[in-house]
Formats: sequence, structure tokens, C-alpha cells
Amino acid sequence: MKLTCWGAAGTVTGSMHLLETESGRRILVDCGLYYEKKNKDITENNRHFPFNPRGIDAVILTHAHIDHSGNLPNLVNQGFDGKIYCTPPTKDLTGYLLEDSVNIQMAAMDKTTVRKKSHKKIKKNISESLLYSYKHIKQTVEQMEMLDYNQTLSIFDDIEILFVNAGHILGAASVLIKVREENETKTIGFTGDLGNNHSKLMIDPIPLPQPDYLVTEATYGGRFHMTGKDVRDVLLEEIQNTCVNQSGKLIIPAFSVGRTQAIIFTLHQLFVEGRLPNIKIYTDSPLAIKTTRMYETYVDLLNEEAKAFHKKYGELFEFDRLYTLLNPEHSESISLDPEPCVIISAAGMVEGGRIQQHVRTNISNANSTILIAGYCAEGTFGHLLLQGLSHVVINKKERPVLAKVRQTDGFSAHPDHKGLLDYIQKSSGENTEKVIIVHSDPESAAALKDALNPQLHAEVAERGKVYELN
Repeated sequence: MKLTCWGAAGTVTGSMHLLETESGRRILVDCGLYYEKKNKDITENNRHFPFNPRGIDAVILTHAHIDHSGNLPNLVNQGFDGKIYCTPPTKDLTGYLLEDSVNIQMAAMDKTTVRKKSHKKIKKNISESLLYSYKHIKQTVEQMEMLDYNQTLSIFDDIEILFVNAGHILGAASVLIKVREENETKTIGFTGDLGNNHSKLMIDPIPLPQPDYLVTEATYGGRFHMTGKDVRDVLLEEIQNTCVNQSGKLIIPAFSVGRTQAIIFTLHQLFVEGRLPNIKIYTDSPLAIKTTRMYETYVDLLNEEAKAFHKKYGELFEFDRLYTLLNPEHSESISLDPEPCVIISAAGMVEGGRIQQHVRTNISNANSTILIAGYCAEGTFGHLLLQGLSHVVINKKERPVLAKVRQTDGFSAHPDHKGLLDYIQKSSGENTEKVIIVHSDPESAAALKDALNPQLHAEVAERGKVYELN
């Protein structure tokens, strides 16, 4: 059995790991979009695979986020016709996220070039430029086979899989793959993206049952989340300082699945506690509007705090003062309106989506605050904002940064260094032969490797390197 990490090796996007067995089976764990560096168009970074898609026997999808699922329709488009195994919420969410991915690809095209062409040429240009179409998304979802947590499924005569709740977002799973080769059975565990302990909505991540080999994320390796302050108090303080004291706007870039729901739930808690100031809260993400309903559908998969709140109030997210912006015209008018408010909009790293307009409009307003509520990969505009620059270039125009740019990890959907160590300790045992570290920048991966027990023979993944799992 051998493993090749074709994505999320030295980076935090593009997760894609190829497991090959002695019997010739080729299993792909995740198939995500790589989008960290801005030196190339997203389509050119992801169009070609380092293997033959037709030769893949099955895909295991850990969760719906685009850096794990976003290149699946391209895989299907290029000939993969096998099953894609995931949890029920992941199947429901992935279709929405993939459609949003197509919309982002279309928006990223050079419209000035396209505008000069005829209607037929425009359609042909769009069709040829996209990684995949809505037709391929539909086909991808049709190939998905659902598996509940804590149930074992034989996907081939010699391969079994088991999902456990990773606690990252709704439906996120860590997967244990059991492979029988000759007279021996080996297990390999993939954490996928793990959740942070004591999150607002999700349960704590459940350890894998001591696999022989463990492939683990390390997003926050070497870094520690801030402690000692309730996230409700953190959010309330930002609202008070910006919206009440300065009559400014609090702009919160947030991923449409996971972070947006956690923030709105926290605001709802403040509202029922009578602590939320009398200002309007806007959620401005069509994708978040669609996916938030899924959290209500699968409320039984959430943590005890969320379930108790839902039982008492009947709703997790709906409350007075919360408004949904349904179309771009509403979004633009609110962005330009001088009235103080909170705007929660995608995308979380300020790459694409409606958040760019809100940042552009408020970046030079000294009364406003841009609150980065999570990790921003190097090369993204969110990461650039956090560097403390006095000026930034938006739409080819240099703009002064007068708004406050702040960051909180209170809504982080990943464990910090201590959380990673605790998880790996609980997931590994006497038979664990190797830990392979993925989904991190080089510094974070190295910090986690150095902190692990030498007996685990931890190694930082390299893209394209073949690991023999004997």
C-alpha cells in the first residue's frame, strides 16, 4: 500500500491524497481546489490532474469545503465514474458550494475581453474557461453515496471505511480506511479538517481508533488560540466600539459554511440575553442563506449547547434585527448607507464574493472595523490586510487603510497546537507506525512535527512524494 499527497502538502488548500493498494485499487481522499497563490488563474492551477481520473476507483470526501471538494466535478468531467463516499450533510452542502464555485470562476473572468465578442463567442469563451459546468456538478452529486457516522462500509472486497465526526463543520468526517492485503490488515486514518474544542455549534472532534498510519491536518501547528474571554464578549466589544461608540460599520468576512452560522448563533445568544445593542445585523451571502437551513435540518448532529438553545427558542439563527440581503443591489445599498451596522459576508479570506465590495467601501473609513474571524492563507487578500499595511490596491486603485483591521480566533474551526497534540495522542497507539502532516504551511507543519513523540516517526508531507505503507 502506498500514499501520495497531491494537495495540501505545504499549503492549506487543494487537499487530495491518493491511496493505492497491492490489489490495484486507487482511492482518492478529497479532491479540492488549490487557490492560495494569485500568480495564476484558479482554473489553470487546478485543470490538470497528476494521475488519470479514469483510473480512480472511488473517492472519499471528508467534508464540503471547496478546498476539499471543489475539483470533484473536474474529476468527473475527465472520466471518473466511481462512487464518492461522504456523510449525508456533506452531500447536501457540497452541491451548493460547487455551484457557488462555478459562479466565482465566472466572476473572475476578464469581462473586458469577453464583452467585445459576439454572444456565441461569449458562451464559448465561458464554457472553455470554466473547470466544469453545472451539468458536471449534477453528475458529481449523483455519484455520491452517503454513509452515517460510526458505521462501517465495505466499498470493495478488501477495503472498509468508517466515518467519525471531525467537528469541523456540519457533516465533516475523519475517515478510517481498513485495507486487507494477503494475510495482513492495515489501517490508515485521515483526519480531514478537525474542529476546535468547545466550538459554538459543533461537537468536539472524535479521535480515530488508533490507525497504523495517521494523516493529520496541522493548520494551527505551533500556534495557540487566545483563551480567557468568552467569544460573546469579544463580539460584543467589537460591536460596541465600532457601531455604538463610532457609528461605524463592523465588517466580518466569514466562510459561508461554518463560520457564518457560528457568528449568527452567537449574536442570537446576545440578543436573547438582552445584551445586543439596537443595531441591524446583515448577512450578505447567498450561499450562507442556503446552507444555514441545513444546520436546522441536522440539529441532532450539533453540540449540546446548540441543541438546548434550539429546543428552548425553536430557532438557531432567526431573530429580530437580523436581515438577509438577497440580491447585489441590496448589498450595494447597505454598503454605501452611512448607518452603523454589522455586515457578515463571504468569503472568509476576502477572496471573491460580496465581501470585497464591503471591504472596498469601508477600508478608508476610520470609523469602521474589518474583523477577520479566522485563518487567512498566505497570498489571500485577508492575509494581506493583516500585515498592517498603510495602503492596499483594490481594483487596480491604491486605497489608504484607515479602518481598523482586527482578528479573532474565537470562531476558529480548527484546533490549535495543543488541540492537535491532544487529538493525535488520543488517536495513536502502540501500532501507529507513522504520522504524515498535511494541510498547513511549512512552519506550522514543522512545529507540530517537532512536538510529537519521536516514536510516531512524524513526517511533513511533500507534494508528489510516495509513502510506502508496509
